[in-house]
Parts: sequence; structure tokens; C-alpha cells
Amino acid sequence: MELKNAKPVLNAIGVPKPISGNSATVFSLIGADELQHIAVKCFTREARGQERRYKEISEHLAQVDVDSLSQPWKMDFEYIPEGILVEGARYPILRMRWVDGVQLSHWLNSHYQDQEAVAEVARNFAEIVNDLRRNNIAHGDLQHGNLLVAPDRTLRLVDYDGLFVPSLAGQRGTEVGHRNYQSPYRSLDDFGPNVDNFSSWVIYTALTAVAADPALWPQMHETDGESLLLTEDDFSDPTGSARFPGLLRHPNPVVKASMERLAHLCEEQFDEIPRLDLELLSVKAGAGPHHLTDSPLSSDVDAKPGRPAWLETHLSGNLGRQDFSVEGFQGWRQKEFFLCLLGIFAIFVPVVAGVAGLIGLGFIVSGMSVLLLLFASLLAVAHARRPEVEALRNGRRSLNQLIHLTRDASADYVAVREELDRLIDDEEARIELNAEKNHKLTVQLHREFARIESERKLEVSEVGQELRMVRAEKDSSVAEALRPLQQPWVTERLPSYLLREARLSGITSKHVGALAQLNLHSAADIIGVKPVQSGAGALLMTSDGRTVKVPGVGPAKANILYAWRQRCEEEVRASCPVVLSEEQDSEIERMFKPRLDAIQHKRNLVDQAAEQKRSTARRDLGTARTRLADRHQEELEPLRAQIKKLNLRLVDIRVNAAEMHRLRETRTRLLVDARKVSYFRYLHFLFLRQ
Repeated sequence: MELKNAKPVLNAIGVPKPISGNSATVFSLIGADELQHIAVKCFTREARGQERRYKEISEHLAQVDVDSLSQPWKMDFEYIPEGILVEGARYPILRMRWVDGVQLSHWLNSHYQDQEAVAEVARNFAEIVNDLRRNNIAHGDLQHGNLLVAPDRTLRLVDYDGLFVPSLAGQRGTEVGHRNYQSPYRSLDDFGPNVDNFSSWVIYTALTAVAADPALWPQMHETDGESLLLTEDDFSDPTGSARFPGLLRHPNPVVKASMERLAHLCEEQFDEIPRLDLELLSVKAGAGPHHLTDSPLSSDVDAKPGRPAWLETHLSGNLGRQDFSVEGFQGWRQKEFFLCLLGIFAIFVPVVAGVAGLIGLGFIVSGMSVLLLLFASLLAVAHARRPEVEALRNGRRSLNQLIHLTRDASADYVAVREELDRLIDDEEARIELNAEKNHKLTVQLHREFARIESERKLEVSEVGQELRMVRAEKDSSVAEALRPLQQPWVTERLPSYLLREARLSGITSKHVGALAQLNLHSAADIIGVKPVQSGAGALLMTSDGRTVKVPGVGPAKANILYAWRQRCEEEVRASCPVVLSEEQDSEIERMFKPRLDAIQHKRNLVDQAAEQKRSTARRDLGTARTRLADRHQEELEPLRAQIKKLNLRLVDIRVNAAEMHRLRETRTRLLVDARKVSYFRYLHFLFLRQ
């Protein structure tokens, strides 16, 4: 009922939108609630034991614990034996939950430059392969079309037609998988738990290579092509491949090593190909893009975290170890004791002298002012020379120096950013240009193949014409040898082909009557036509040796009569049971065999020459691509070195900004803490210290 009430998603011309595959077509349906999305798979060809296979697969998948999987890649389905009615006949369908995701190759078209994202998808793919192995499952057709990338970069695995589960052990496979993802040695007999080994390496190698060098995707992937980076031609002949040589010489060690491993696997027998094991990989499951390439943030100087290398140089001496915190005054020194005595003397001596009458009031005030001024001056000097105050001054000086240095180092951020953007644009333009050149080389190869094929067809046509002529000559020789043997049969049966029963164009009953008067009644009576030199008449040659003129029968009608006679003779001969003897047949065969063998040899030479030309074209393409890749790397290496250098500079500038903020906060705290060693705090320290 759920499917009955659902509505199919329509395409631009208003018919159900199909997604076609090798043996089935999938349609998207929307449930009656307008919310639920359903996928329905209609099979386009019958597979032997299909219902039993899906039953075994469904039962095994039902036992898989979803919570134990690395990601929700498992798709539930229901096999309905009589699910759809077409022209009065019922056919099976597969009901599945609709999966929101993008095919792997289409996803890479949009995300190949995001190294972190591609590396994450590679890790997720390796985890799916591990999930399959742990649950005793093999997919049988791992390829870009059966791997959907969800928005969170996890993967969904679709198309379970060729799935292997333990209960299907011992059976043959129903398919050998997509040709651009399979070992050259795979056959339908290769159906077991290790059937995904080669395709797993193909996909993982491609993903890690693109994560290591994003430029590989536009360079190596053919737009709308049915592969990632490599095709079945590359797997069949890695040394003669147009793509493998450049990848095997790639400057990135991850790309080079993974491609060397894949090239080696292409030569292994199918049963000897190892499984994709995370422990064997050069890139571990937790590796990010900086594990796949030389990290753009690495530097020759071992800078401490959070500070640029140049700043560490300035902080490497005493300046870097200085503590900017401010403490209050600690401990009297001898000069502070004498200052206190001077202060007491300045206040009390004039007062005592005045009380004793030794000096007047005016002198008392003047004396106290002079002594107090002297005391304040000495106090200010002593305060300035206190180690706490000197530490404050040094701290301020150091902070100002660091702030000045940091400000200078950060001043060219805009210029560095603009230069970096320009270099990145230049790099992208060079990559795009290189991809266009690679595409032109591919187009050139296809044109060369088309030219070679056109020349081959022309030469094959000429050889075929020659072959037909020799065979016709051979058939003529056979007919000539058979003629005397068949003649009694022909002579006996030709009289049964009567003129009055023939339906010949232009020959009327009047003409038949005229022929009968001349005793010409059947095909046996006419053996030839003799044209008359003057006039428009014609003479018929009869079987009894006469040459007769038939009224109303001119050259055209005479030829029609003779052609009818020949057709009758051919028909009679075709029914003749007489054949050549073995000796006669062998003699004719020996007579024509050298010529037929020579023609077949010529045909073989044409095919060999065409294949040699194609091999040369592929080799030339590989050489051209290798040269192009070498030049491309030579152009990109200094450019990428500059980009790396500017990236390091930008990292320094960003750290400088953080360092500037930290230093300003420190200076603010220092200004607040300076109150602890102010002049008035010093007075308090001297006279009110408890």
C-alpha cells in the first residue's frame, strides 16, 4: 500500500526520472505524506537465483549490528517477487530507503581542493572496507557510482546485487564489477570474501593521492568519465599505460609509494591480492592532510608553540626570562634608616631649638622647609633606586620594545596576504592550464585512434573485396566441377518448369501461345538468345539446335525468357544431391588455399599494424604526459615554495597579533601594579611599616 500511494519523481519532460545501471534502473518515489522518500529498483535483465540471493543477503544484513559500524553505510531493502505489473506480466522489484548523498566522483569534482575533506573520505572508505570484512561481507562492485558521500563526509554503500555473504559461498558471481575498478584477472568464478580487495586499493589509492596532491584530479580524471584516476587499460598494462608512468615518478612520496603498490597489485593473481588493511597503510586512519603532504606550517626553526621564530630569538636571553609581575617594597636598606633619621631631624630639631629659644619662629619655618625639601629630594632619589622601581622601569622598557617589534613584524599583513592570494591564483591557473593540456592530449589520442581505425577499416574493406573475389572464383570452380555431374539432374527436371505457369513481366498468354507453336513449352526448351544484327528482333536458341524468331518477342522479352531459364536451372542445381568427391573438393581447396591464406595473412597484418599504431599512440601520449607533468612540477615547485614561505609568514603575523594582544594586556596589568611601588607607597613603607 505504501508504494501504491507513492508518486514517482518526474524529469523535465514529465516522465519518471530513471537512474540506470548495468542490470537495473532505480526510480525515486515520494510517499503519500509528501515526506518519505523511497527508492524502487526495477530489474532490466533476469539473474539466475536472484530471489534466493536477495533472501540470503537480507538475512545476513539483518544480523549486522548497526551500532558496531563505523558509519551508517548499510541500506535496508525488501525484495518483492511480484512487485510491478507490466503489460500483464508481474516482475520483481527491490524497495529501498532513499539515500541522500552524492556519487563519489561528483563529490570530488566539487571538493578535490579540500585536502582535509578528501583525506577524511578516504579514512571513512577504509573504515567501511573494515566493517565489511568484520561482518564477513564483500560488496562485489565497489566503484564511484555505488559510494555516496553524505553531507557529513560519511559514506553510504548502495547496489547489493553482487554482494557476497557466507551462505552464498561456492556459487559463481553474477557480475565482475565495473571494469575500471577490477583486477585484469577477475572472473565470475572469483566470488568470495576477498572479491573487493583490488577495487578497495584502487579507490583508496585514488583518494589518498588526491588528498596529497589535489592537482591530480583535474589532470588525471576525465570529465564525466567512468573512473577516478586510472582505468582498466592502466591496470592491464601499467608499464605501457598513459597515466601510470607519471604517477610512479610523482614528487610526493605518498602518491609515489601508493601508486607503486597499486602497479604491483595489477600483476598479482586475483587470489594473491591482499586486503586493504589499515595497519599496512602508509597513511594511518587518523592522519589528516598534513600527514599526506609536507606540512605548510613546518619551519627550519624550532619555534615554541604560540610564538613566531623571530620572537623566540628576542626572548632567548634574559629579556625572555624576565618576570613582569610587580611586588610591593620588601626589606629596609641602610640608606632607608638614615633617611628616616633625616626626616625626624628635619621635623624635630627646629622645633626643639625654637622651644629652647635658640632660634626664632621665622628661622624655624625656614629651617624646617629646607630640611624637608632636602629630605623629599633624597627620598625621591632613594625611591627611584629601589630594586622594585628599577624592575618596574625595566619591565616597561621591555614591554615597549616587544610591542614595537611585534607591531613592526605585523605591519605587512595586507601586502603578504595579497601576494599569497596572487600566488595561489597563479598556482590554480597553472593547474587549470595543465589540466587543459592533458585534456587536449586525450582528445588528440582519441582523434589518432579514430584516424587509425578509419585507415584500418579502409584496408580491411580492400582485403575483404579481394577475399570475396577469390571466394567467388572458388565457388565458380566448384560449380564448374559440379556442372557435368549435375547435368543429368538438371536435364531431367527442367522440363517441369512450364512457360504457361511462369509469371514473367511483359510475357503474356499471346507470347506463350506463339512460343508453344514453335514447340517451346518449358525452361528446358530455351538455351540461349541470339541478337539480330539488323532490326529490333531477337532469336531464341532451342535445345534441339534450332534458332527461331518468335513474333512479338524482341531483345528485352527474349532476355527475360532466358533469365527465367537460368533461374530455373540454378534452382534445380541447388536441389541436386550430387556433390564433389573428397578428391575433387581437396584439389579445389589446395588450389585456392595459398591465395586465401595470403589474404588472411594480409588481414592479420592490417590488424597488427593498427594495434601497433594504437600502442605507439598510447606510448606517445604517456611520454607527452610525463613531459607535461615534469614541466608542470618544475613550474609549481618554486611557486609552491613561495606559497609555503608566505604561509609561514602569515602564521607568524597571526601569532604576532596574539602576542601583541598578550603584551598589551601585560602592560595594562603592569600599569595597575605600578601603584604598589609608588612614591606614596614608599613613604608608607618607610614610616608606617608594621
